[in-house]
This record gives sequence, C-alpha cells and structure tokens, in this order.
Amino acid sequence: MIIDEPEGATPLDPDDMEGLKHPHVTTREQLNELEQSNILAGQQWVSGISGLTLDSIFSVEFVFALHQNLFGDVWAWAGMSRKKS
Repeated sequence: MIIDEPEGATPLDPDDMEGLKHPHVTTREQLNELEQSNILAGQQWVSGISGLTLDSIFSVEFVFALHQNLFGDVWAWAGMSRKKS
C-alpha cells in the first residue's frame, strides 16, 4: 500500500506501512486522523495513572506501555522494540 502524500511530505513506503491495522487508509490525512484519535486516548490513559514518578516514567516498561496506548489502535507494532533500522 502506498499512501498519497502532500507535497513536501516524507513518503511512506510499503515497509513503513507494515503493521497498519486499517487497510482502508490511503492518505496521510487519514493516517494522521487515526493517530491523533489514538493519541488522545493515550493521553486519557496516562492522565488516569496515579503516583507516577520520574523513575517510573523513564522505565522501559512505562515507555512501551505509553507507546502502546498512544498508537496501539493504529499500528500492530506499537509498544514494541524496533525490529528494523
């Protein structure tokens, strides 16, 4: 799948699109809308956590959980270590 890009945008190649949970997405605008909606859900998740400390928010576990909550409804790989360079 190749996404239509606005002029000047960095194109996403098929490898970049691997793991997208929404095959109907064909434009950068659609992808941005999905990600924005999921980011709002992630913000709600983090705002409901009590007792956060600097040690906890800088832990690998928290960062992966945050990433999962920010992007997990859009990307299958959200909350995981990068597997490619």
